[in-house]
Amino acid sequence: MPHTKQREAIIDVLREAGRPLTRDEILRLGRQKIERLGSATVDRAIREMAEQFHLIGLEYPGQPKRYELPADAEHPHFVCRRCERVFDLPVVMKVPAIKAPSGFKVTGGEVIYSGTCPDCR
Repeated sequence: MPHTKQREAIIDVLREAGRPLTRDEILRLGRQKIERLGSATVDRAIREMAEQFHLIGLEYPGQPKRYELPADAEHPHFVCRRCERVFDLPVVMKVPAIKAPSGFKVTGGEVIYSGTCPDCR
């Protein structure tokens, strides 16, 4: 995967945010670093970086997909019910192993908490 200024800007945006971001948030914040950052460039970079596990995608029902940098340990997330932003919770945890029903394939697990963030309280 080529190392470009655009990809470095995406990584910087995610690192600075310290929380999972939507594609639109990545694009908006990325344009503060590279004014002419293109929408298609961000889409391609996110897709390729996720395929190589340089980004992790998070999907919750009724929410846009978000992306974060790989973490050192599994951790839960917090969704603000007012602004709908997602935050990492600084709790090291292990998602329990489960035995899936016959024919099911487990590809991941997630623990999520919800409430109101400080900005929305």
